[in-house]
Amino acid sequence: MQEKPTTDQSLFAAIKAGRHELLDELYTQHRAAFLTYAQRQLYATEDDAADCFQDAVIAFYKNIVSGRLTELTCGIRTYLFAIGKRLVYRKNERRHRERPVDPDAGIGLGNDPADELDLSLLNRFEDDHRKVLLAAALGKLGETCQQILTLFYYHHYPIESIQETLKLSSPGATRIKKMRCLDKLKLILTPQS
Repeated sequence: MQEKPTTDQSLFAAIKAGRHELLDELYTQHRAAFLTYAQRQLYATEDDAADCFQDAVIAFYKNIVSGRLTELTCGIRTYLFAIGKRLVYRKNERRHRERPVDPDAGIGLGNDPADELDLSLLNRFEDDHRKVLLAAALGKLGETCQQILTLFYYHHYPIESIQETLKLSSPGATRIKKMRCLDKLKLILTPQS
């Protein structure tokens, strides 16, 4: 009987060497945490979260076998969560696009859709204006705050990856720093009376 790997590096090496049974353990070990995370933070349904995590483990395995993933630069859990998070975002996006539309809604109530004002141009202008304001406000923050908020909200990095990338002390400290940076940004964006 082979010895169980105790670190992410040894687990990665064992899977790379052909110990595929370890994938089941990996799946079982992190599944519950991902489901909780995806439902609370990403607004996924339990079924979607479970599907996405399973697909993340499969993608992890395929990336190892294909040679696309030759070495670990973060923890396996961080890697799986990052893939799972992207899959949840895609699933949520698809669901949002597939929202059913009732073509008869409002007809007969004086709300003929042909009479409605096209607000898409106005909405686009408001979105562009908000982006300019946000970019200007971000520029007023320190470099670390800019990096944290950009990595988290724009690139969708998990907290653990941000902590490793920016060499911060711990995921908890990174969360607190992100919260403080967000508070500073809100203060800058709030009109002073």
